[in-house]
Amino acid sequence: MATSSDVEAGFAKLQGEDFEYYMQTYSIILGRNSKKSTVDVDLSSLGGGMNISRHHARIFYDFQRRRFALEVLGKNGCFVEGVLHLPDHPPVKLDSQDLLQIGDKEFYFLLPVRSILGGHIGPRHSVSSNQLGYDKKADGRPCVDREADNQQLLQLEEKDVVSSVATVLSDLCGPGDWMAMERLHSELVEQFGSIWHHSRVRKYLTSEDYSSPEAMGKPWYGLLMLLRKYPEHFVINTRSKGRVTLEFVSLVSLLS
Repeated sequence: MATSSDVEAGFAKLQGEDFEYYMQTYSIILGRNSKKSTVDVDLSSLGGGMNISRHHARIFYDFQRRRFALEVLGKNGCFVEGVLHLPDHPPVKLDSQDLLQIGDKEFYFLLPVRSILGGHIGPRHSVSSNQLGYDKKADGRPCVDREADNQQLLQLEEKDVVSSVATVLSDLCGPGDWMAMERLHSELVEQFGSIWHHSRVRKYLTSEDYSSPEAMGKPWYGLLMLLRKYPEHFVINTRSKGRVTLEFVSLVSLLS
């Protein structure tokens, strides 16, 4: 169970009278631990009573609709804002400060003021239900594919960074103009650093994941490697000044 001393932020937060849980992935299971399996949030150990199923509910980010939702898995259902939802119901949309009740346990679903995905990801990134782990087992029960959820998240986070870079370049540079990677990095940190600091997007703002000599002293190196993957949108130019290599970027076209 994650507490405030373990992490400082998450994609969403569950807040009860005597517990808090920060979501660090975009799909978690609530229920009760057993000899056969464990869950992300063990409600039975938190006083949820005897009516908690092993897999009682799943809270996940619906990438197609760009919102969080709750999928009921347990036969006794879940209350969202006082309305009972059962396993045969479609996933219910979750809004920040919604009151949830599973068994005897009440808690709130909370979102941060700003989302790392806010404003940059549109319908063009919609995916199929199979990509999000909605496949069914042979007996018709949901099959939770966290690897698919997390892979989709990584792709969306990458698109989020690329879109932000394109926005900064279009705002500060004219067509065909060049911006030093060092300045671009500073602009991104100033505008988005507080949002990205606690997410996996942070790796694009540092060189921590790179051990090559080229990355030394260049906190924008991760960003440089990312932009090189999109030659249809960005052109990278390098210039040598003594033993120092400087990188510059120019925007070719906006993301459609």
